[in-house]
Amino acid sequence: MFSPDAAVPASVAARNPRRRQRTSSDDSVALRHNPKRIRRSALTTETFQDPDTAKMNGHIGPVEAEPLANGHAKEPGSQHHGNVDATSLAIRHRGVKKADRERRTSRNDGSIELASDHATKNENYVVTQLPTTPESLLDHHTSEKWHGETSTQLGYALAMTQTEAILWRYVQGTGPTDHTRPLHIKLLHPSSSPRHPLPLGILVPTSAEPALLVVIPTSGKVTYWESLSSAASADSHRQKQQSVQGIVSGLLSGEVVTKITEAEPRGFVLTLSTGRLAHLMVSDPQGKLSINVHFMRDNGAPSGGLFGSLRSVFSSTGWRKDVAAVRAGRSWQRGQRFIAVATTMGSFQTWDLSWNGTHTLVNEVDAKNDMLQALVEGAESPKIHEERLFEVLDFTILPVQSSGKEVVKLDKSGDCKIMVLTTLKGTDTTDYALIGLTLAGNAVTIDVVHPITCYKTSRSLDTDVRPQVLVPEPAQTAFVIFEKSIVLVSLDEAEETPSSQLQMEARTLPDPFQDVIDFHKSKPYRVVGCAPEASERGQTQSSCILVIYGFGLIRVSALPAKEGRSALNRAAVTAKTKIEQAVFFGGLQQDLLDFTPRTEISFTQEEVEAAALSVSHSIMDSTSAYIPAISPSMEQTLQRRSTALADLNKHLRQHYPPLSRLTKWKLLWNAEKMASAKAIWRCYNSALSNPNKGSDKRTLLFELFECMHESMKTENQPELHETDPVRHWFIKDVWRLEHVLPWAQNVVETLFEHSVKIYQKIDQATQARFVSEANDIQLAALETAFRFREANAAVYGLEDEQMVDGVLLQGYYADIPEFWTSHEITCQRVKALTDVSRELARFNEDNDGGEGEPSPELIVKLAADNPRQVQIFCQTWTERFRWLMSRPDPESKARGELYMRSYFEGRSTLLASLCDIGQPDEGFRLAEKYHDMDALVLIIEQEMDSVETDELAQPFEERIDEYFLKFGVPWANAFFKRHLDGGKAVEVLNNNASYKKHLTHFLRHHSQYSKLAWINEVAAEQSYVHAADHLRVAQENEKNLWSRKIALSMGKLTIMAAIAKGQTKKESGEAAIKRLNEEQPVVAAQEKLYKYIKPTIQDALDAEAETDLAMQKYGAIFVKDKPTLRKALEHSMSRMLAMENLPAANLIDLLTLMDDEGLYPDEEGFMDTRFFSALKVLRQSTSDSTANGATELEEKIIWRRCIIQDNWEEINRTELKDDTQVEVETGATSLFKTLREGYRTGFWDKHPPPSPTSLLEAGTTVESLQTSIFHADWPESAQAIYAKDLVAESELLQEYLEEGRLEIWWKGVLDAAQKAARIEADEDGAAKAKRRQLELQLKLRLRKKDREAMPKQGAEDMEMEVDDQGDVVMGI
Repeated sequence: MFSPDAAVPASVAARNPRRRQRTSSDDSVALRHNPKRIRRSALTTETFQDPDTAKMNGHIGPVEAEPLANGHAKEPGSQHHGNVDATSLAIRHRGVKKADRERRTSRNDGSIELASDHATKNENYVVTQLPTTPESLLDHHTSEKWHGETSTQLGYALAMTQTEAILWRYVQGTGPTDHTRPLHIKLLHPSSSPRHPLPLGILVPTSAEPALLVVIPTSGKVTYWESLSSAASADSHRQKQQSVQGIVSGLLSGEVVTKITEAEPRGFVLTLSTGRLAHLMVSDPQGKLSINVHFMRDNGAPSGGLFGSLRSVFSSTGWRKDVAAVRAGRSWQRGQRFIAVATTMGSFQTWDLSWNGTHTLVNEVDAKNDMLQALVEGAESPKIHEERLFEVLDFTILPVQSSGKEVVKLDKSGDCKIMVLTTLKGTDTTDYALIGLTLAGNAVTIDVVHPITCYKTSRSLDTDVRPQVLVPEPAQTAFVIFEKSIVLVSLDEAEETPSSQLQMEARTLPDPFQDVIDFHKSKPYRVVGCAPEASERGQTQSSCILVIYGFGLIRVSALPAKEGRSALNRAAVTAKTKIEQAVFFGGLQQDLLDFTPRTEISFTQEEVEAAALSVSHSIMDSTSAYIPAISPSMEQTLQRRSTALADLNKHLRQHYPPLSRLTKWKLLWNAEKMASAKAIWRCYNSALSNPNKGSDKRTLLFELFECMHESMKTENQPELHETDPVRHWFIKDVWRLEHVLPWAQNVVETLFEHSVKIYQKIDQATQARFVSEANDIQLAALETAFRFREANAAVYGLEDEQMVDGVLLQGYYADIPEFWTSHEITCQRVKALTDVSRELARFNEDNDGGEGEPSPELIVKLAADNPRQVQIFCQTWTERFRWLMSRPDPESKARGELYMRSYFEGRSTLLASLCDIGQPDEGFRLAEKYHDMDALVLIIEQEMDSVETDELAQPFEERIDEYFLKFGVPWANAFFKRHLDGGKAVEVLNNNASYKKHLTHFLRHHSQYSKLAWINEVAAEQSYVHAADHLRVAQENEKNLWSRKIALSMGKLTIMAAIAKGQTKKESGEAAIKRLNEEQPVVAAQEKLYKYIKPTIQDALDAEAETDLAMQKYGAIFVKDKPTLRKALEHSMSRMLAMENLPAANLIDLLTLMDDEGLYPDEEGFMDTRFFSALKVLRQSTSDSTANGATELEEKIIWRRCIIQDNWEEINRTELKDDTQVEVETGATSLFKTLREGYRTGFWDKHPPPSPTSLLEAGTTVESLQTSIFHADWPESAQAIYAKDLVAESELLQEYLEEGRLEIWWKGVLDAAQKAARIEADEDGAAKAKRRQLELQLKLRLRKKDREAMPKQGAEDMEMEVDDQGDVVMGI
């Protein structure tokens, strides 16, 4: 049979006519790297026919007799063999009674489900540990080397060491012979060397207790015990007497027995390391116990002895070195059994064994090429990329399903359906596949191909353990057992529909379900035995038992698809499933399984993140199937869920690429909520056990969940007997914790309001208790959340996020949704509850705890909690305004600014208010922590005001000095601002010895105190330079016109003093004086304007009447029908009449918008120069800070108003007018007067006047006003209205240009004004020269009289030098 080169008889070696010719070597096949698709059958005429029978593994069943799924056949109870003598020998009763079999194979095994449930579990499979493994085998550190076997039919497990066999029941039986403790059976002929292969053993079913067969691999010695009791006898002589012994004779040098395959009845098949097979029988043809061994040959004649063995070695089919597996097939009559043999090269043989020792080779077929071709066709692309070595690793005979019909018994042909495990090994990759074959006669048919895509790990060269494939009933799942892994492959077929057929042809049909269960690589766990488990009648789940070295027995069960789900629906292994297994089963004490993701099963970043969030949410709302929703201890349940969240994050961080920032935050937020929920639960437990509740047993949390709107919680279902709203919330709604925070305060308010409505006012004791419980809820949740966030941000991969007290710093909020700890309603309710708690503690501070009053202890607690509430106020509000300010939309940014201002104002108030409830130390601590200098000043002020002696005030004075050293400028700013604004300027200026330096620094940097600053500079610092700067700033900020004039004068005096003291250079001082002098024309212009208007308002009764009278006189013509301009004129007029120091914009409006119809003559000619004054004010206000180009718009508006003050259409009508009249009319215009003044002063040399045409568009659009230095910050709507009034000005100018020929008159008026200014200058020059000559003559006459009056005696002659003005020059 096994000779590689001997000829095979034609009658035996007939080949499958469908076989294809080989295209490459026998030992390898060229395939692409990653064969992907399964080979499917093509569309046929039978495709859409209604099948009468269920399909399993790609073929229609049932058509055959029923074998055991692990290759050991059951003997049909209805069959009898006439030649078998029914004696009392146990060996004769091979069949197991049905009742006994059902009892033994029931799942009454006491299996413990790890992690309170399972070692791992999902909707496709479950792994459980069987607890009966002897302790001596569990410790891999101390136990010796051993391997195991199981008999799922008997419910026994067997471990073989070099010296003994250890047996135990892993199924808890009820029979009298069931062994409740392990049996240790000493072997009669143990191996002499520990390096030899371990003995082989197999349990044999009998009518009573099992029998045991042991074979020593190296010596071939065989021992058979008819019962375990006799085998376990302590008397070695009795043990030997009650056994049957024999030997496998004819072993070659180095040849050992590697496997025992049960081939009942009465026989076994031994696989030898050389590839030979031997038929071992434990009884002779007469039924007497004896050991008989025959090497299997194809002539069917038994042979024994040395020469028989040698003939067997060299016979045609008795030598083969590549046997992959031997499996027991069906029995077609009593005393007969088929045996199937597979070689690693893909050849299959079928043998017919008989109880009398005969054996016949029935069929032999080489299926290698067929299997290779099927693998190539099943790949995505048949293109050859790499030479790979092909090998058959194992096979199993598929169980036959009756589908409720009578099993069809086959004849003695030995045909069968098998599932073959193959491998294609390349240089860098190893691909495995399951191929379903039908062996019929000497032909082979490929039924189905299942490429294994989830496992591509190459077999270790150091191990002799071969992978095995098991297909337990009901044959829906194949279990591929590797040394440290288990692969599950679904054998369910997709329902054949037109859609699925098209998908198959397009290679888009999803692969059947596959998954891998890995053992820890770092532990010595490995599979040393496995067997399929027979299923009970009607059971749809298939299971197998595995013996794990160092761990014990486990059961792996493949679960059927859920009702209503097809094979396609359960096809994919999802990221969520993998993550759930790692999270809920990865941290068990029994660390058998390794949940590290395999490279063969990969997911996209989006799939991983979606799965992570889904798993996290299922933990939060208790919808996960792996955590019980209800347990006696809610705190333990919450802790378990919290641990699961931590394990989830740990697994994601260790085994997956970095998640997105948003996903990390969402996972962290869920963990925060769970930690906060635990803290709230502890508060609830404390509230329930509070002895001070009195007769009112209610708790605030209970009332809260009763009152909370149903949209914010999961409602109880009374029909399911859910009666506890608190526990129900902790089970279902922790993920909505943000709703509880505002409701903690809201429910207090609601209860109080409701009690008033029903005239049952809640007493103050109950009020205080409810408020205290509300405090506990908010504090527990938020304090825990912020602490957890800060402590675990790095754990969740957010180590780059900078935060303080759990609050991110500004600049880290981009792309993050709203924080659950700082919703707007939460911030508001936190502050409200803080205020309520403080006021309640303050109001009841002196209560002694009488009837209806809160106890002193409760009041103390409220007061002690208030600083913590202020702390969470700071955290929530800071987080809120920072998050809002990080939003891209302007509305959110504006709200953020508003929140920030409210926060800083409210924080100082809250911190200072802690003094009202006896918590000043906490106020100091928090104010120092947040560097709130305003709060520190307020607290010190309150505390100093409360003491009565200087001695008691001394600590606070020392604290003030300490703060100057500790906080420096920020403290000084707050301290001085508080005192100066509070009217304590004299005290600060007089008593500043200890902080003189800080006071000076403060005053120099706060312009609003410039009046006090120049006093400090002169009196304390003697710095006239800085004093002059302060006076300059003072006059700029001065609101009163007279005060500004005085400040300018004092500023010049101070600069002169600085020059005299040498504190500044003369040139710098003179430049400063010059700048102050330039300010005086602005003040002078306003004074002249006031003097001009004052006669108009002298009869007014009040300021309002003054404005009305002035507007009636000076605002009736030019601003008529111009509402914006009229309003501007009226506003500026009222401020001017109040002697306010007008800004440049207001003063220009007054000068250019008012009418020039004065009540009294203009003796000083003010109205003639008002537009020129406006231009000078404009230049002066912008000379230092603004470029000249920025004033062009305002300058054009002034010129336009100047021009349209006069009616140029009338001026242009020169008919019947002489030159004198025309000159008088043009000379009376505002344009002529303004031009003349500019030429007279030389102003136009630097700022030439523009032409009228260039003034038309000035300020007539919103866009142009947005460049204005006065109107750019106006709202766009106001700019539009203002532009409309300026358009009216422009239209009037356009009319004058067209009807009055203004552009032509412009040049003439320009020349006339220039000529008039020159004539006036000449006249002024002559008058000044004449006046100077007269003054000189007068001085000379006076000097002559003085000399004549001076006494001549005793007087020395003195020579006096007279300057050019006639004054005496004094000298030494």
